[in-house]
Amino acid sequence: MSRVAIKPPSEQAWLAMRALDVTSTEASALFGMSPYSTEFELWHRKRDEVVISFDPNERMDWGNDLQDTIALSLAKRYGVVVERVVDYMRIEHARMGSSFDFEIFGEADIPDDEFKGDPILREMFRKHGPGLFEIKNVDGLVFKQTWPVNDDRSIEAPAHIEIQVQHQLHTRDRAWAAIGVLVGGNRGILLTRQRDIEVGEAIEKRVIEFWQSIADGREPDPKYPADAGAVIKLFGKSTEKKIFDGRGRADIDALLAEYKAAGDREKQAKEDKDVAKAKVLMIVEDAERIYTDRYSVSAGMIKAQEYTVKKEPSRSWRVTEKKV
Repeated sequence: MSRVAIKPPSEQAWLAMRALDVTSTEASALFGMSPYSTEFELWHRKRDEVVISFDPNERMDWGNDLQDTIALSLAKRYGVVVERVVDYMRIEHARMGSSFDFEIFGEADIPDDEFKGDPILREMFRKHGPGLFEIKNVDGLVFKQTWPVNDDRSIEAPAHIEIQVQHQLHTRDRAWAAIGVLVGGNRGILLTRQRDIEVGEAIEKRVIEFWQSIADGREPDPKYPADAGAVIKLFGKSTEKKIFDGRGRADIDALLAEYKAAGDREKQAKEDKDVAKAKVLMIVEDAERIYTDRYSVSAGMIKAQEYTVKKEPSRSWRVTEKKV
């Protein structure tokens, strides 16, 4: 198996490499377990070699700034030494790649009889050698909702993260990994995972099949409603004077009738929402906060803002029912 470690000279070069592989953060889409992408969307993105740039926002900035702190703090608590991994690793024949956060490459210089913390990472290092260290910064409510706790109190990561870690272990050829999680800004959680050879091989096999489907032009079927936005974006441009004759196509008429009915429900729902809001305001008037037995409402003022909107070319969509 041809594994290649590459040190990208720039962020743009790193993004370009990712466009040519299925990466560890993308692999879960091939199993229908990604919260960020579907296989249909990934197929079109990889076929067109679209380079995805990560537009920075405040949440991402905080996450990047805290990543080193989380890793070093957990390493200190568990008595190990970590370093950031700068390599981009790929399995060439499979076009399967991965970036990494950190790697546990040694034990802190503290004798066992003096170390008072949990020795799990030190034991894993002694038994298996260097291990990957994936860092996550998770909101407390999100953690409660998406990180299952088993009857024995063990914690599972969301499926897409479990796949990500096994993909990373397979790509870098490591025997184990730890997932370090900062929950709600004040609670550290550690999960350890051993490499599952069969899972890694299954991911690689699925990645190879995925690239072969692109070579063969076998587009996966879109799955609705998840792929509705991707399909609309895919066909976001129309060709001037091109006409599709759908007469005699009852299936198209049925879908357009469904679209019209949904639009009517949407309009009615908007009116119902506005009426309910207005009736509440007639009761509470100018209160900034409202509390009831079932709900709490924040109704404070939003400061005035000025901004410029750049409207990109887009496809119009107006459905008119013929009069019979």
